[in-house]
Order: sequence, then C-alpha cells, then structure tokens
Amino acid sequence: MPSNKRWLLIWSVVMSIVLIASACGPQPPPPPADTPAPGETPAPPPEEPTPAPPPPTEIKNPDTFVSCTISEPDSMDPAYMYDNASYEIMFNVYEGLMFLNREKVTEFVPLLAEDLPEISEDGRTYTFKIRQGIKFHEGGDLTPSDFAYTFWRGMIQDRAGGPQWVVLEPLTGYYAINAIADEMGDEGACEFIKSTVVPDDENWTLTFHLPNPFGAFLDILTTGWSMALDKEWVIEMGGWDGDCANWRDWNDPEDVESELYTAMNGTGPFKFDHWTPGDEIVLVRNDDYWLTEPLWEGAPTGPAFFERAVWKYINEWGTRYAAFEAQDCDQMWVPRQYVSQADELVREQWDAVDMSDPSKMTILNENGIARSFVNLAQVNSADVFFNQSVNVEGGNAYLGSGEMDGNGIPPDFFSDEHVRKAFNYCFDFETFIEEAWLGEAIQRRGPIISGILGFNPDQEVFSYDLAKCEEEFQAAWDGELWDTGFFLVIVYNSGNDQRRTAAEIIEANVESINHNFSISVLDVPFATMLDEIVSARVPLFIIGWIEDYHHPHNWAHPYMHSSGTWSQFQTLPQEQYDRYDAKIAECLVLPFGPEAEACYFELQAMAVEDVIDIFMVQATGRQYYQDWVQGFYFNPRYPTQQWIYRFSKG
Repeated sequence: MPSNKRWLLIWSVVMSIVLIASACGPQPPPPPADTPAPGETPAPPPEEPTPAPPPPTEIKNPDTFVSCTISEPDSMDPAYMYDNASYEIMFNVYEGLMFLNREKVTEFVPLLAEDLPEISEDGRTYTFKIRQGIKFHEGGDLTPSDFAYTFWRGMIQDRAGGPQWVVLEPLTGYYAINAIADEMGDEGACEFIKSTVVPDDENWTLTFHLPNPFGAFLDILTTGWSMALDKEWVIEMGGWDGDCANWRDWNDPEDVESELYTAMNGTGPFKFDHWTPGDEIVLVRNDDYWLTEPLWEGAPTGPAFFERAVWKYINEWGTRYAAFEAQDCDQMWVPRQYVSQADELVREQWDAVDMSDPSKMTILNENGIARSFVNLAQVNSADVFFNQSVNVEGGNAYLGSGEMDGNGIPPDFFSDEHVRKAFNYCFDFETFIEEAWLGEAIQRRGPIISGILGFNPDQEVFSYDLAKCEEEFQAAWDGELWDTGFFLVIVYNSGNDQRRTAAEIIEANVESINHNFSISVLDVPFATMLDEIVSARVPLFIIGWIEDYHHPHNWAHPYMHSSGTWSQFQTLPQEQYDRYDAKIAECLVLPFGPEAEACYFELQAMAVEDVIDIFMVQATGRQYYQDWVQGFYFNPRYPTQQWIYRFSKG
C-alpha cells in the first residue's frame, strides 16, 4: 500500500488540478445520487422483422431537436476548432464550397459553389464558380473575396495544435505559417498565402494555386476549415483586417482570444443563438435559408424542419439516460459499456447505414421508444500517448514531486523505452475491448486504421503480459525505478467512460506490479484537457483521432510528424522526428499502389518498434434516436452524425 506521505501528495495533486480545471473551463452539473444499473440481456429477436408501428400520437417538442451528449466545444471559431464537439455545432451553421454526397465518402456535390471545380491538366489549379445571391445570417452578401479571406485568415492564425496544417500543406507546401515566415519574412509569408487563394468578385470565381498536385485536395475542401466567413463581419468583430503588415497580432491566439470564440455567422440552415457553459448550446432555424434544389435525390431543401436545435451537455450517464428515457432528448451519446441498458429502450435496431432495407431491422423490444443503428464503420481511433519531455514551467502537478523519488516522476520519465514498453505490456487490450466496447472494436496495429491503404494486418503489436511488464519496469532507468517507485496523474475528459476505463486498466495493472507504483486517474473538462496537451504539460494522455480526409497521410502525419497534431506535443527526440518526417514525405508523393503501401507499412512498423504510443482500438459505431426521428443515414466522413438539417419528426 502507498505510504501516508504518498496519499497526502496524491490528495494535494488532485485538488490542485481540480482547481486548475475549474478555472480553465466550464464545469458539468453535479450528477444525481443514483445511477440506473444496466438492464438484463434482451431476448433474441424473431426470425422475421415486425413492421414498425405508426408514429406516436404525441411527439415531444415537435419543433425542437435535442441532442444529449458530453464534452462542450473548445471554440466557435472555424479556423481554431479541431475537436468533434466544436465541429458538431459548426457543421450546422457554416457551409463550404462542396459537400459529401449523402453516405458516399469520395463523391462530392457543389454547395456554395455552382458546380464542381475546373482542374488544370497538371493538377495544380482549381477554379470554382461561386453562387450569387447568398446571404450570411447577419445580412452580409457572400462573395468570392469572403471565401479567400476565410482561407487567408485561417492560415495566418495557425494556432498551436490546430487544424490549419491540413490547409497549409497542399496550398503552400509547408505545415506552418512560421516555417514560411522563416524563409520569406512576415510580409512575404502573408503575400505568399494570399497568392494561393485568389478571388475574382467581378467574375464570381475563386481559384486555388497549389505548388504540387495533391490528390486529397477536394476532400480537404469539404472540411470545416474551408467554410465561408463574412470578411466584413469578422473585421467588425475585431478580427484581422487582411493587412500583411499586422497579421502577427492574430497569429496563434488562445481560444478565448479569438474574436469568434462565442460568435457565429454562417450561411447554413441554422443560426447561433446562445451558449450557456456547463449546460447547453442552442441554434435557431434560418428561415431565409437559400437552398432550393436538393443536393441529391430526396435531400431536403428550404428552411429546416426544426425551429431549434439544442445540445445538452450531460456528462453523467445516469442523468443522460434518464433524460432520453423521459423522451426529453431526441438523440443521446451512449458509452459502449452501457449499450445493454440503452438497448432496453430500443424497439428497432438497424444493422445498416439507413432504413432503406427492412431486412436489416430487428425488433429488440415491442414496447421500446427508440431506434438504434449499429456496426457503423468508423474512421477514428482511441490511443494513449506518451510525452517524453513534459513542460514543467510554473510547476506541474501531473508529475507529483517532479523527481525520481517515489512521489512523482521526472519530466523525461517516458523517454526511457523500457517504461513505454512496460505500459504497453500492462495494458489489457482484450479486457478493454470487451468491457469498454463490448467486443465491437479491433486492436490497432499502428497509426493507420483498417480500411485504408497502409494498414498492415500482419504488423506485430504488443499484447497483455504482466511478466514482460514487470521485466521492462525492472530494466527501466537502470533499475532505479523498480526500487524507488513513482507517482503520476492520468487525465481524461469528463464523461468519456471509454477513456476512463482505459486509464483505470493502466492504473490497476501497473500498481499490481509493484506496491511502490502509484497512479491517480482524474477527469477534467475537455477544453481544459486540450489546453494541457497543447502546452505539453500532460505526461500521458488518452485521446482519439477522426480523419480529416481519407488518406493514410492524415493518419501518419498527426501521429508521427514533428508538426503532427498529437506527436508534436509528445516532444520526441529530434533524430526520431527527422526520420519520421523524411519517411512521411517519401510516402506522400508516391501514387496509390504497392510502392506506397510498402512505404506506409514501414511507417507503421517504425511507430510500433519505437513504442511511441499504446495503439488501442478502432471501433465500430452506434447511434441512438427516439423512434420519431426520421432522416438518418450514416457517412463516416461526417465529423458528426448530428447534421440536424436532414432530420424531421414524425
């Protein structure tokens, strides 16, 4: 058992981090005293599906769609946001040049562009014709210059850990605005940025100039960082005025420093109404919505069905479940370990991407009130990341004492490969998949997911082995760690029970190896966790990745590159970054085929052999709705399935 001294240290660490979290982000409402227990296993379904009953005679809140979920947004600024919670709101307010064609992941339809672009023979120039007569919610007219400004503003903002590398790479050949400025100077970098996206308001065209062909560029233009902002409105809000002499004043802001942190003004079917931290975000219908022709056969047009769309942030599962059971929510987020309880409310379970094939439907409960969709192919992951040189500026409670003295860890604790191997061997992958995902996931085999070129099903990976875990810990830090012991804090975002389960598995198994090993698991608001990761203050963090575009580069880069979304905050040795950067660049220029596959196989092997992470799982997805909700279909490339415009009640 830990000494009294260590327990006092754990208590002080936890309390200090809780105080930090309270200051840095909104707190969820307190959970109720009682949480419903999981229900019994449902009876097997009949052989023939039963026809759906008529809709209920009384639909609750018929003019409002309510989503009950977890994790509030990081920001309302489209250039800043790089988290699913923020993207979910943006997806309903802002619009881009193109949209994905219903459930298809590689087919596009024009949205704010009149048609798909003209592409030059060399693949380096893309020209769009912009629709005329479209207005922003605040009354401004959409022009090609608004689109150009949107891209310029995003690229000069380029906040640490943000999304702009996705746009900068194809348009400039660089991953960061600072890298351009290092070569061209500040004004030169800005002028270069402007030369890559050129508006012509007279002819209503927008032209992109790429230094080299980039096969995934159209896919990138469907992402949130390509969605139009009203230039004049942003400037009125205090944003960058487009002057290349002063762009540094708007570069790499803190989230709350953005003029659009809590403000939105798009062209989409919903308008931003308010955000009450710790409670809800509310959007209201855009009654003047411009879309009159369906984007595909059967797609909606005109104003949305719902007058309001509401996101209720309820981190505690029992409270969220009770709200859905009372039909106060139209959709709820269900952690996989609570599926059996959620399924008690389900009448129709669809093993399909939509409701077009009745043979894919099973009746779970004749008296159920809900509809679920299962086995939905996902393009995301969940992993554990090691930080090999933790930032301790101003003190860092996650490290305890900050020394190798049994009451903490030094900042470079995870630079020892034996420590990283030990944590991998101590992670029970099978238990995690069964308990947290009910078996509806596979163990990862490196950065690149299954279902995309570069995934190697034969890549050797770690497996749960406490004997090897003990062996690696005994070898770590030349044997000093085994005798001295350690203490550290693992952080996960509040309400994410899968990540909590992963942290608790690590805690239990590592502590079982040696009574001198102590780990504390702490939940904090999602925005707080992101800030701590970006500041490189967290020694070990559990987080996921949802692909920005469907290409192995969008997996290798964020996990391994020196400017990668997560890897840059793992502070790996420079020699390691150099090796990864060179191989990533080599793979990117290869045409899809055996040569590119072999190159990405090498990257997968490098990541596993260097033990940069615990590559946990790639899971299938589930969605739960009240059975009066109509219009669902599944597109794994959507940043969220809650694109409310497609839904109705009836």
